[in-house]
Amino acid sequence: MTDKPRLIDADKLLKWIEESPEAEGFWGEGEMTVQATQSFDNLDDAIALGKFDPDSAKQPDIQVGDRVRHKRIDHGVGIVTGFSEGNTNVLFPRVYSSCLPENIVKVEGEEP
Repeated sequence: MTDKPRLIDADKLLKWIEESPEAEGFWGEGEMTVQATQSFDNLDDAIALGKFDPDSAKQPDIQVGDRVRHKRIDHGVGIVTGFSEGNTNVLFPRVYSSCLPENIVKVEGEEP
């Protein structure tokens, strides 16, 4: 299993279970059994209720306006100005940088 969720089309899944010859085993040797029908209905309900929807994105600990320091390069304390393409944009005292989130740390109580 990967760390990233695999997003699927729930409607395509239900259609495949209903119509694909490869899903015949789901129905119990080609027959529409009560248990198979209930299982399908349960799956349909779970999808409709969002039980398989991906988790919402977590809010980053660092927000615009926060004071941060680069972990590997001594740029001093900078101010986060925004986010773009997965990077954090920081205005340091002598340089403006687009940093990977894992390379910066929030600082408290220090003057820039």
